[in-house]
Amino acid sequence: MLQDFNFHTHTSRCGHAVGTDEEYVKAAISAGYRRIGFSDHAPYKGSSIKGIRMDWDEIDAYIASISHLREKYRDQIEIHIGFESEFFPYLLDEKKELSEKVEYMLLGQHHNDPYTIAVDYFRENSEEDILVYAEQVCAGLDSGLFTYLCHPDVIMMKQRHFTPACERAAHMIGAKCAETHTPVEINLRGVQKGKKHIDDGMQYYYPNHDFWKILSEYHLDCVYGVDAHAPKDLLDLSLYDKAHEELKDLNLNFVDIII
Repeated sequence: MLQDFNFHTHTSRCGHAVGTDEEYVKAAISAGYRRIGFSDHAPYKGSSIKGIRMDWDEIDAYIASISHLREKYRDQIEIHIGFESEFFPYLLDEKKELSEKVEYMLLGQHHNDPYTIAVDYFRENSEEDILVYAEQVCAGLDSGLFTYLCHPDVIMMKQRHFTPACERAAHMIGAKCAETHTPVEINLRGVQKGKKHIDDGMQYYYPNHDFWKILSEYHLDCVYGVDAHAPKDLLDLSLYDKAHEELKDLNLNFVDIII
């Protein structure tokens, strides 16, 4: 295993992950992880989108469940409680309130509006949308609320070309991560999805080599994130090797994360 911790773990509360909280813990122990962090998709006040994220009124039960498991398995694994969340400046106070309920927050920008999933970044994005994504990520990094940035190249999931906007977005995000000293994640869920056809061959959905080549120019601290949506995801340690092989020619600095 290339990393003995994983802080990117979801639960069934988001509606698109499966398994009980305890099954994730048992899988992490079986795989040899020393630390695991739960970071399910964060809720928004007054917004309920089933199948995407938990509701606000589920927060207490989420924290109670993970806290119980932390005590139950304290002699076998270290367990932490967090959220993965988008960032929108006009909801800064709400995001601060949420961050105070948990130990850590991960920045994962999936949508360009907190109250709808009509426009997300898991598609072939326009040049304008790509730059909006980069601006939103940079605003989140400036907030100081996040332990690290998840899947910075998520916008590349359905892109067939590495366009000028993609290049600009990578530079914007790389520069801001360097400025704010925020580690950035190589997301293994994109590896798990396999490879897609692009004009000049095959490419993982993410990590995207062109995007990461630019990020590497900023000498950022890096971590791996399983982005587990099922307990079995934590058991597939081959994902680390595949991601490493994809980016092995880049000078990446991997770090430990202390929560």
